[in-house]
Amino acid sequence: MRTRPIFYGWWVTLSFMVMVFLSTGIRFTVGPFLKPIVADLGLDRASFSLVISLSLFLYGAFQPFVGRLVDRFGARPVLGAGTLALGASIAATGLVTNLWQLYLVYGVCAAVGLAATGHVVGSAVISRWFTRRRATALSTLGGASMAGMSLLVPVAMWLILTIGWRATYAVFGLGVLVLVLPLVLWVVREAPETMGLRPDGEAPAAAAAGSVVERTDVAVAVQTLSFWQLASGLFTCGFSMSLISAHGVPMLTDHGFHPMLASWALGVLGGSSVGFSILVGLFADRFGRRPILAWLYGGRGLLFAGLFLVRDNPVALLAIAVLGGATMAGSLAMTSALAADIFGRFSVGSVFGTIFFVHQVGAALGSWLGGFLFELSGGYGAAFAAASAILLVACVVSLTIDERPRAVPRLSPVAGGR
Repeated sequence: MRTRPIFYGWWVTLSFMVMVFLSTGIRFTVGPFLKPIVADLGLDRASFSLVISLSLFLYGAFQPFVGRLVDRFGARPVLGAGTLALGASIAATGLVTNLWQLYLVYGVCAAVGLAATGHVVGSAVISRWFTRRRATALSTLGGASMAGMSLLVPVAMWLILTIGWRATYAVFGLGVLVLVLPLVLWVVREAPETMGLRPDGEAPAAAAAGSVVERTDVAVAVQTLSFWQLASGLFTCGFSMSLISAHGVPMLTDHGFHPMLASWALGVLGGSSVGFSILVGLFADRFGRRPILAWLYGGRGLLFAGLFLVRDNPVALLAIAVLGGATMAGSLAMTSALAADIFGRFSVGSVFGTIFFVHQVGAALGSWLGGFLFELSGGYGAAFAAASAILLVACVVSLTIDERPRAVPRLSPVAGGR
């Protein structure tokens, strides 16, 4: 009895897991670098924070542009250029000697590389390879992202303490080139049709080019209610994730928890989400994307309320963190899967890229508003209440999304060649 070979789409998915692990992890390692960079370059924390804010904003602003390039020219050219830009800019960050160089190299160039190797490109390509198991495949990106956040931050700190911050950036830049570039050149393929396959590996395709595909121009997509329902949900995702990453530990310490316990709670929250991310995808492929997306937003709304209300009970705090992991990873995967279902699997780059920009707008607002409301009220109650409220609204909105395909099938060549 012959063993059925592993569907090639899973190798493509594994490649993007490595890319997202690195790009997300590097994006979140900025914390350990703050003090040594500020001390070495003679900066204040406000100036350094503005560089990071610029990088985060441009990371989101570049996503629609990157997505359109993927849909038009294919993912591999975009990934190749993005990998070179990310590796070079991260390594060059270790060479900066003043503030304007940090703005240019990290604030701008690294943002370009991160955008071209992150969630949007991965979601666009993986959505082409899967239909029935699309949510499961896309959910692996969420797990890889959370793993990158959890693992690369302590690695960065250890390297900084061992070899210094400049050499650490050189190691990270070299690591990106060595690990990602071979995957782009030798593993990633644009779509199953380029290899004579069909999505999910169900049946061979007659030809790689000239096959019937579905596309929706982003200018048409933004005129639909479904687009704005998906985008508004991801706005609340960005708002809540940014709020908890920037203000979660300070809020818990204000409530009497030890700083290490507060940090462990958020670490457990991120770690448990890695395991839950795969289950979320499996359930979505079985029971539908909309109810799972609604659960993620509604559950996260309850999580934020629980984190704020818990007091003087470390066991309860850690229990909330463990259970809360089921709500933290999956909203990006469900949204990109629904975007593929509604607007066509060859439109995910531009459509989801534009939706992801709305996510980053929410992220910028969440981080700022948390601090603003704290200064205004003397606590984080208003900010966490706002996050819980809009997440519960997103839960209800998600249940009303019209999943019917809006794309019109037409003959179109597969972008990117092989």
